[in-house]
Amino acid sequence: MPGVTRAATRADVLATLAIVLIVVSVVAGRAVLRGLAARPSPDECAALLDRYVELVLRAATPEPAAAQIAERKALAREAAGERGFVRCEADLTRAEVACALQAGNADDLERCLP
Repeated sequence: MPGVTRAATRADVLATLAIVLIVVSVVAGRAVLRGLAARPSPDECAALLDRYVELVLRAATPEPAAAQIAERKALAREAAGERGFVRCEADLTRAEVACALQAGNADDLERCLP
């Protein structure tokens, strides 16, 4: 009957609450699992930085000289400083870094990272 609404029953409220709790649990569970995941080593993070620099350079210059690649990698490592690629070690998982290291271009590498 158009225009007629019915009051929410106890079953409707409980079903809605159950759905909300399931969604919250899934989101919270993923965050917990991500927090417990293995973190990459400083060497893996340095390799990730090198890979990213190389892929970005290759996107701009399809056939960059080896010396140019080495120079850009050195500049990136210098910019990272003594502490290294801190975000990588603190925020990324080993699986994300492994995915990024296998990427064929900078866009694919970035898709591996949160």
